[in-house]
Amino acid sequence: MFKLIGLMLTATLAACQTTAPGHYPAPVDPIPPVVRGENAQMPVAPPAAASRPQSSAVITVHLAQQRQEPSLIPVDAGGDAPLYALPQPVLTQGDIARVSPVTAQDRKTFLLLEMNQYGIAKLRNVTEQARGNFLLLSVQGQLVSVAKIGEVISDGRLLVSTQGPAHTQAIIRLMQNR
Repeated sequence: MFKLIGLMLTATLAACQTTAPGHYPAPVDPIPPVVRGENAQMPVAPPAAASRPQSSAVITVHLAQQRQEPSLIPVDAGGDAPLYALPQPVLTQGDIARVSPVTAQDRKTFLLLEMNQYGIAKLRNVTEQARGNFLLLSVQGQLVSVAKIGEVISDGRLLVSTQGPAHTQAIIRLMQNR
């Protein structure tokens, strides 16, 4: 089982190089919304949640780049220079079937976001068209992880790094709070 998780981590990490911000920057999303779930393997709100306005999503993934453009908003991702993100998320919890905490053999920690049938296609399209750019994971308006898109993710599994077990659990608690 652990070998399978290790192989899955290796394959997913090849697709996105992830980093967790060293501090919590300004919110990407203005309105914190609602999600239900359990601690160990948290199912996320069903696609019916997608009928609500997207800015009310607890979990959002924004596409960002290093180059400034008028339609993009600056985001302090904790690096040397800001990233510039699309104001609307490219994925929300309505696209996510499950969120699971993962610890690799080297003790690095991650959140595995498994997309539903709608999210799989969206994630594949975004990663096909935006290689070299970034995915920003936000929970209740707080930026929690940044992943650089290295290759197409076609299996619908987005693995994002966290700062450690306590950070992983704090993110999951944010996802569960109303």
